[in-house]
Amino acid sequence: MEAVEAAVEAVMLAAQTILESSGETYRAEETAQRMGESFGFVKTEILAFPTGFTIAFHLPDGSVQSRVLRIRERAMRLNDINEVNTISRKAAAKELGPLQALERLHDLRRAPRMHPALLVLVFGLSAGFFCVMLGGGGKDFLLALTTGCFVQALMPLYQRMRAPAPLKSLFSGAVAAAVSLLLIGFFGGNQQAVISGALMPLLPGLAMTNALRDTIHGDLISGMARGADALLSALLLAGGVAFVLGL
Repeated sequence: MEAVEAAVEAVMLAAQTILESSGETYRAEETAQRMGESFGFVKTEILAFPTGFTIAFHLPDGSVQSRVLRIRERAMRLNDINEVNTISRKAAAKELGPLQALERLHDLRRAPRMHPALLVLVFGLSAGFFCVMLGGGGKDFLLALTTGCFVQALMPLYQRMRAPAPLKSLFSGAVAAAVSLLLIGFFGGNQQAVISGALMPLLPGLAMTNALRDTIHGDLISGMARGADALLSALLLAGGVAFVLGL
């Protein structure tokens, strides 16, 4: 029974990690089915959405175990998706048993994330280089870098406030525009390039891509949900900028 419980938990944790890391729903379903088959379940049926999944395990003795899990937080962690894929393929090749796979998944989820200061710097550099791509010069690069760092530095504050994702987009757009205007007022610069560069890392490109991929794979509900989420985020980013520019 312990082996069965470990197998159930490992399959669920793999699907949960993929969805929490902004992975596609079809990827979570395929991973769960692949791992379930390798762990000896007769059939593993799963219906995944961006916000959760329901899964049923058909055991060799004819019994069925069902689980439902809600996904409350999502972030972009492509490395975690890749690691889960590696674990699931090793399990399918019988290189990992249920207990080993479960331990590897727990280790992955406990692994330290990128240091917040480094994340701020990376975000700022992304904003700066986007600014240059959009026609900015050397001074504009520095202004966009500073703006991007400021925008990313506020993200932990939104998390502590438990602000929903739409409000994060609205506040981030407003902050990006306000800081850009303040810096340009002091130092001058290309307003359009600086603001656009600071906004580019915030745009939901991955969410829109996943929406298209889910739709292409026939997951219409997930595709529409992700598409609506991406569209709302983009509109609120623009709304935050428009509010500040209209003052």
